This record gives sequence, structure tokens and C-alpha cells, in this order.
Amino acid sequence: MRMIALGIRNLLRNKLRLMVVALLIGFPFFLLMAFQAIGAAVRAQTEALKQGVDTNLQLRAKGSLGHVNMLGSYRLLPHDALEKVRGIEHVVKVEPYLLAMSPTEGHNFAMHMGLNVGDAKRLESHGEAGNPRIIAGHDFTPEDAGQDVGLIGQGYARWAGITPENLANARFVVDPTRSNPVIFPLNRPKHELKIIGIYASGYVFGDLQLFMPVETFRRIYGVERGFSWLFVTADSVDHVAFVERKIREALGDGADVIAPKGAATFASTTTRTVDRIAGAVSLFAVALMVVVVFFVMLVTVRERAREIGTLKAIGASDGGIVVQFLAEAMALSVAGGLLGMLLFRALGGAVAGRLFALSVGPFLPAQYKDTLFESLGGISSGVGPSTVGLVLLIAMFVASVGSGYGVWQVTRLSPVEAMKHE
Repeated sequence: MRMIALGIRNLLRNKLRLMVVALLIGFPFFLLMAFQAIGAAVRAQTEALKQGVDTNLQLRAKGSLGHVNMLGSYRLLPHDALEKVRGIEHVVKVEPYLLAMSPTEGHNFAMHMGLNVGDAKRLESHGEAGNPRIIAGHDFTPEDAGQDVGLIGQGYARWAGITPENLANARFVVDPTRSNPVIFPLNRPKHELKIIGIYASGYVFGDLQLFMPVETFRRIYGVERGFSWLFVTADSVDHVAFVERKIREALGDGADVIAPKGAATFASTTTRTVDRIAGAVSLFAVALMVVVVFFVMLVTVRERAREIGTLKAIGASDGGIVVQFLAEAMALSVAGGLLGMLLFRALGGAVAGRLFALSVGPFLPAQYKDTLFESLGGISSGVGPSTVGLVLLIAMFVASVGSGYGVWQVTRLSPVEAMKHE
């Protein structure tokens, strides 16, 4: 025990060396935790998408996308479809939506969507999974029903000149008379909305939407009856096929029933890509840590050959010397690991964004490159204790091997030879 205590006390003999070695050990820890956290955040995003997709069916008018001003695709579901679907067994929720297109630049366009306050804010053309993260302002409240308010995607907000800084006074003018080659104009007056929040969805087109209460949408676009979409939620995945069959029976040939696949697409492309890259970088971080720890401890021991020779000269046993240096090596590993964790807690969120852009971003599908990281809601500093514990054990083992090997080489020498060996 005395040699163990001596080894731990030796950490403080040279504070500069302690800091340098701790940083060398802590950096791979930091890198590992950052990429583990990035992978966990993307997997959580996938699960959030799945929760809004797996038990859902989307209804549209037969052969139509349901956009009220889209050439050739403006037909709506009949108004009574809502009540017919609500009455089907195993249906727990039906969410109605109205959609319009609005030109931006050239042939590009954004989506305007009317919904009941409290229903999911669904992302058109991406499996229609809902409820993207609010990054400025606030979400709809029950008091917003029927009011002239809107929630805008960060890409659309950028186009409109709306920023978090000017959000308090932000207004957006909806102009139904604007058109482009796929949008026909509507003879309706312009309508001003107060923008109450900005959201981030995780992909480019998902951030080009404007949500408003469904009653407000009907006033602006003059749509008195009908729906663009109905989203039907079954009470379990097992009953989705039954609900789909009953919907077809109730609505006949007047509706298309679609099972969104956006979550599966996200999982098969983005999540898999991020997992592979995060895994590869994590392995690199572990390998880097192994190399750094081994050689740092080996060099540290060899530099102290004179000290080992002195200990042998005054009667210290070889076993005691080994125990002392092993205790010091393991304490250094723990100090480096703790430093890496502290750095991650302090800087992980800021640095992870840069690491994400440099390492993961180039490998993502184009629609996710610029917006996915911001939509993740920040990187959590809570990496699993099993991961941290395993890596710490590896570091301690490697430190013990490196230190033990160096000590073994020196203790083979006589005290005089050891003191000359330095």
C-alpha cells in the first residue's frame, strides 16, 4: 500500500508533466465521446421520426397531391371523409391538413400548411413525420387557433429575411396571386401573418414550410370545405392493415391511401452513414489513445531510470517499484479520462458541430448536409457509463502495460547501471 500511495503522490511532483500527459490521454477520450454523442443524437432523431410514422396512414384525393393551387393536383378529399375515417375501429386519431404552394426563386417553391393547433407539424415529401424542433420563438398554443399567426422553417425564414433577432416583430405576407410554372394564381387578397416561431427539421425542403391554423388557411385561400390530407393513426402497428382496408371500403375509389416511408429512408441513409463514420472515428480514437498512452508511459518510465536505480540501491524490491509505477500509470489514465470528460461537458456541443461538418457532413445525402446537425437539438453530454468505463479500463490496461514494460526493462539492470541508463 505504501508503494501505491507513493506512486499516486508522484503525480504531483511535476505538474507540467501531469497536465501534458493528461491532455494527451484526454484528447482521444474527448474525440470518442463527441462521436458517440453524435451517433446517439442521430439515432434519437430516427426514433422520433418512427414514432410519427409507423402507425400512420396518409389519405389524399385519388391521383392528387392535394395542394390547392398546384396545376393538375388540386383536388381535395371530401369534407365528410374526416368523420367517416374517425368512426373506423382501431383509429385513435385523425389529423386534417390543407396545403398550398408559394413561389420563392425561379421554379422553386415553399409549402404553406394549415393544421389544427395541437396536431403534428408534418413535413411534406419526407414521410410526413412531424414536430420539428423549435429553434426560436415558441410553438402554437390553444389560443392561436384561428389567429393570423405562423410558424416558419429556418430555410424559408432565411429567404424571407426573418431571423431569431427580429422575430419579435416578424411579419410574413401570404400572396395567393403569385405563381410559377407549377402553381396557378388564386384571386385572393394578400394576408399578413405574425411569425411566432422558427423551426429546424433536419433537411432542406423540410425547412421550407410555413404552418398556420387551419381556419386561417381557409380564409386566406378561400377553401371552405375539403382537406388536402388526412393522417390516420392506428392504435398499433398490428392494426394498420385492418384500418387501411376499412378506409378503402369507406371512401371507395375516391382516395389514395399511402403508408409514409420517410423514417425508413432516414434510417437507411443518414442514420447508417452517421453510425458507420462515428464507429470508425471511435475506433480511431481508441487506437490513438492506446498508442499515446503506451508510449507516453514507456517514455515517462525510461526518463526516470535514475530514480528507479536509486530505489533499488536503497533496498526497494523490483515488485514494489513495479507497483509504484503501475499505480502512477493508472492514476494518470484516470486523470486523463476525467479531463477528457470535463472538456466534453464544457465544449462538446460547440466542437461537435464542427466535427460533424468536417467528418460526417460530406457523406450525407444532399438534403441533410446543411440542416441535420442543427435539428438534433444539440449534442448531449451524457455518454453511456458503459462506454466511458470500457474505454477507461482499456486506457488503464494499456498504461499498465506501457509502464510495466518500461519498469521491467530498467529493473533488470543493477542500481548503478540503472542510474547510468537515463
